[in-house]
Amino acid sequence: MSPTFMHKALSLLIALTVTPAIANSYSNSEKRTLQAAVSSALHSAEITRYYQQCKEQPEDDSASVVITDKDQARLLALLQQKIHSQNITQLLAADPRTTQNATNKLIKPANCDDLKGIQALLDSYEVALFALDLALPLEKPLGQKIYTAKSRSNAEQNDIQQLIARSHAIALVSVVDKQQLTAVQQANYLHPDYTSRYVFKVQHGWRGNISQYLGMHIYVDDKNIDKTTKQWLIFLDKNGHFITTVPGYKAGDHMKKLQQAEWRYDVHGNLHRN
Repeated sequence: MSPTFMHKALSLLIALTVTPAIANSYSNSEKRTLQAAVSSALHSAEITRYYQQCKEQPEDDSASVVITDKDQARLLALLQQKIHSQNITQLLAADPRTTQNATNKLIKPANCDDLKGIQALLDSYEVALFALDLALPLEKPLGQKIYTAKSRSNAEQNDIQQLIARSHAIALVSVVDKQQLTAVQQANYLHPDYTSRYVFKVQHGWRGNISQYLGMHIYVDDKNIDKTTKQWLIFLDKNGHFITTVPGYKAGDHMKKLQQAEWRYDVHGNLHRN
């Protein structure tokens, strides 16, 4: 095994470890396995395309020769071993982002006379197969993983819809120092026993409206304020009690369901209906 090959193999393995995650249902090692499988499959398809496009076919009436990747049998055996499936269409559709990233990195000969280009593609394919050979097998077959992930996603979306339905009020809030409030405002908005220095300031919301300021669902002191999420999506029952709170960075799916806010507070504290 040449030093050049080993250098390319090491480069690919390092790249695979930093490629964006495929799906939450896979472990890190499984993600690397899928990335190696996608890369190998795309290389094989490009090599087959080149051969079929560029190799001369018989001029007489004899049957055309079907020319494909000479390592295709090896690829299919590795796919069966590593992802428990030889369904390349399903593999490439498992995560469009991973497939697109691998496609962008694929070396393609400029034309049929680009001998350096086809050799670079073949060398890169060998490296991809080497990475796939070293990869750990998926815990479950690819199709089962995709079905499980889809089912989990559907269940999560249903849970979000039910949470919205049973909430009397929903609001996007930020964390602020209660010293921004006057003594009268603190008395109006906060419970007498509320001791935390930090409170929620309501920006906008859905369903029933709530006061512009309210106490947080957790106690935050000065030591922990920098570690605390500064924006939350909160869900309240008809008594104004928290049903649940979702950090802003995790609330993307909730916000998609809610869509445009139904009311908001302006900079002067006035409530407006959208």
